[in-house]
Amino acid sequence: MRQLQKIRQYQRLYQHYGAAPASTTIAEVAEVALCSERHARTLLRQLAQSGWLSWDAQPGRGHRATLHCLTTTSELSAPLMHACLEKGDYQSALQLADGDPASLHHIITPFLGGKWLKHQPTLRIPWYRPLTSLHPALQRRRAEQHIICAVHAGLTRYASGHPRPVPDLAHHWEASEDKLAWRFYLRSGAHWHNGQSISDEDILSALHQLFTDPARNSGLAHVQTVSLVAPWCLEFQLNTPDAMLAHRLAHHACRLPHPQQPDIGAGPFAIARHHSHYLRLERQPWYFAAHPLLHAIEFWRTRSEAERPAWITVGKGDNARASVTSTSGGFAWLMLNAMLPEPLAAWLRQEIQHINQQYLCREDVDTRTEILPGIATPALPDVSEVALPATLSLVCYDTPGLSDLASMLQARLKKRGCDVSIQWKDREEWHAPDALAQGDILLGDYLAGEVPEFALAEWFTEEPAWATALGQAAWRKAKQALMAYCESEESLRKHLPAFFQHLLESGACTPLFHYRYRLNTLENVQDIVLTASGWLDFTRAWLPPVQERTISAS
Repeated sequence: MRQLQKIRQYQRLYQHYGAAPASTTIAEVAEVALCSERHARTLLRQLAQSGWLSWDAQPGRGHRATLHCLTTTSELSAPLMHACLEKGDYQSALQLADGDPASLHHIITPFLGGKWLKHQPTLRIPWYRPLTSLHPALQRRRAEQHIICAVHAGLTRYASGHPRPVPDLAHHWEASEDKLAWRFYLRSGAHWHNGQSISDEDILSALHQLFTDPARNSGLAHVQTVSLVAPWCLEFQLNTPDAMLAHRLAHHACRLPHPQQPDIGAGPFAIARHHSHYLRLERQPWYFAAHPLLHAIEFWRTRSEAERPAWITVGKGDNARASVTSTSGGFAWLMLNAMLPEPLAAWLRQEIQHINQQYLCREDVDTRTEILPGIATPALPDVSEVALPATLSLVCYDTPGLSDLASMLQARLKKRGCDVSIQWKDREEWHAPDALAQGDILLGDYLAGEVPEFALAEWFTEEPAWATALGQAAWRKAKQALMAYCESEESLRKHLPAFFQHLLESGACTPLFHYRYRLNTLENVQDIVLTASGWLDFTRAWLPPVQERTISAS
């Protein structure tokens, strides 16, 4: 785009010379504009004719000229940014903004939410940070997990409102009576996003990659073998009875990317573009199930991480017409290192609970905690004051509610002569080897799943903080007991409440608050359905026509 190049060159001149008249030479202009001296003369003539600058050259070789930039770069770039955004050309708009998405914020706002772009329904979502890798092995962040499930298919998947996993690449499955052998009957005729047919060998190969990846297979250690026992029929042999295998395979980490091209999936949406500031998903024409009603979903980075909003917005922020809210079944929690003296641990639990209940005032949290129906945080007995150590270490998920709580605890204990050092960790850092081993106080959170009982059991199996709170040996023994309950769904539902009630009463884990999820929406985004993790179900949303047409009787 010639106009874009012209503005970019003017931006360089403006950044170098500023708004005041400046003495310069043609050679210096060429160096700043990154062009030849011959082109610099042409460029200056064009910019002067456009009224953007004045160029007063003195006759004679070696004489300096006067360059005066007459307009700001934002005045020039805003109309072109607007035209680029209307066409969906985010990259050109971002170039005009000098790579700073925050400077695009006010211009982008009218383009957010549900829009018809080239006669296709498109949903644009503003976001505050780069969306990183969308490979199932590499993501523990909520937004990326949700997108992974839209891009990649698995043998099974969860659907909002369904109490059990639904078919995906497997059209149905069955288990032996002892739950040691499972057969998954695969769809034939399905395709990857690149149009290539999905073979049963592709699915087997993708599963082998899953089972050999420590970042993905933590809940599948009991799978002994998986093989094709007939065309389009997979058999799993387990060394421990497990009635919940279909649930485990619906986890985002068990999505199955193309075995040779991991960016290619088989889910309802394909990755069309993925940059640090922009992600575009497009409806997958080869998808084997019901097609979504939206053609595309775009994430546009318009803010910095420091400006992280409390709520997800699908629309124009404060101008959004309505909102959909839910309270998460997941919760933020406190765990303490098993090596701390019990009197100190009891006092810290009491103090942190007091701060949480009395001083943590955020509209995006609910300090009433019930981790499952009937399992609320028990009232622990009052404890006496204790002598505090000179220092304590706190490891905290870097989320707004937990960050506030950690900072308040740090300030209160400092007044009592105890310095609390805080390590802020994102979800990837949290799961790094030994990341939590030296922490005295751990503040983290559990993200709920579509099936509450099973999701809670899965969290206990995967959360590394339990090793710090219980000790490795005790955690390993408890996981074995939990797996034994999975011999049937009825057994898990029966034993799970008592299992977690014991953990809460012992103080091994103290739930602190639930997250309140709110999705701000525009009036033209229809069928907003929230998942258990508080995200919009991309497969169900739709946009009404641009202009309603009156249907008249013939």
